[in-house]
Amino acid sequence: MNIQLRNGEVRLSGPVNMGKYRLVWFQHLHKAAGTYVIRRALANGEKPFPINENGNPCDDNGAIPLWEMPGKELTKFIDTCEEMGVTFVATEWGGPDFSTLSKDPRVCLVTCVRNPINRFISNFNFDYYWMWSKSTNYEQYLMDKEIYTSPEYYTRIFSRNHNPSDPVTERHFQTAKENILLFDKVIVAETGMDALDELGWHNESDTKHATFGDRWAMLFLLKKLRFRRLIQYIRAVKHKPSNEAHIEKLNKFDIQFYDFLNAP
Repeated sequence: MNIQLRNGEVRLSGPVNMGKYRLVWFQHLHKAAGTYVIRRALANGEKPFPINENGNPCDDNGAIPLWEMPGKELTKFIDTCEEMGVTFVATEWGGPDFSTLSKDPRVCLVTCVRNPINRFISNFNFDYYWMWSKSTNYEQYLMDKEIYTSPEYYTRIFSRNHNPSDPVTERHFQTAKENILLFDKVIVAETGMDALDELGWHNESDTKHATFGDRWAMLFLLKKLRFRRLIQYIRAVKHKPSNEAHIEKLNKFDIQFYDFLNAP
């Protein structure tokens, strides 16, 4: 079920009419079909920021930290996007001021989630095989200082609690639920991508960004002389957390958040 949420209302998705200028603002969550959504947007003629990394606006210093901008500055950025004809923005490294975005009639807020435990396992395997992390098990991985490797990832993003060293509390969980209700479209990946058609994105994307089956990943591991890891990759060995990692317990708010989005 693709659900649409805004201003406290939960209902089935419907066509979005955003007027003459529409800026689709996509909150990209790691390993939750985000790259597919971005490629689908581009395949349907959406115009990204001139300098971008996977849809994330960039300048000479790298990704523009839109999630750190106060409301007025964020509105000025939207003004700039309109002047430049930019129609698609992704934020991946943090949650921007969702309240400011939701109040701007030019903005269509979109995100895509998947089961948080499956997302975390997928993220570990992707980082393990591409060697984005030095961690070789989940206990080590949980100690990494990236927000997308930290427990309660969804709750952190949507409550804007970006520091993995800071605890996640019930207050953050409630804030995350309040903020997700500001979105125009929340897609649950396990139930399909039909809501993207309602954005006018009828052309399919050729990018799935799956963990396994990427020949570049095979060549990368071969170049790094990681033969054991290469064999595992070819055999599509999915490393799963041990009971000692306590993944479900560490992500109790994310599980509740996902259940909230799937509620009938």
